[in-house]
Amino acid sequence: MRIVRDLPQQGESAVIAQVSYSDENGFGVVGDSEITGALVFAPRGIAYRPCAGDHLLLMPVAGADTCLGALTSAAGLSPGELQLSSSGGATIRLCQNGDIKLNGVTITKEGKIIPL
Repeated sequence: MRIVRDLPQQGESAVIAQVSYSDENGFGVVGDSEITGALVFAPRGIAYRPCAGDHLLLMPVAGADTCLGALTSAAGLSPGELQLSSSGGATIRLCQNGDIKLNGVTITKEGKIIPL
């Protein structure tokens, strides 16, 4: 396995850019210049469309502008927790104790549903 520091330096580097617009046809970001048509990478099965105002990490990969992720906050999460959130306010939190919180409703790891 090669260590990242051993990779040859590329001429271009990563930038943080802000999403200027987003619609069903795509999105644009503004950093040093305006970029449209950036590829978005995520784990298999997860699709993501950035929202206007999001800050994205962009890096050229094989000649294509590529979004490596969006700046997020882990505020309110315990170590080891994962939360998926939509811009509309829907949330799924996988809790450290094995519970799932779905829009505030708790499903315990034993399957008991605890309403709001």
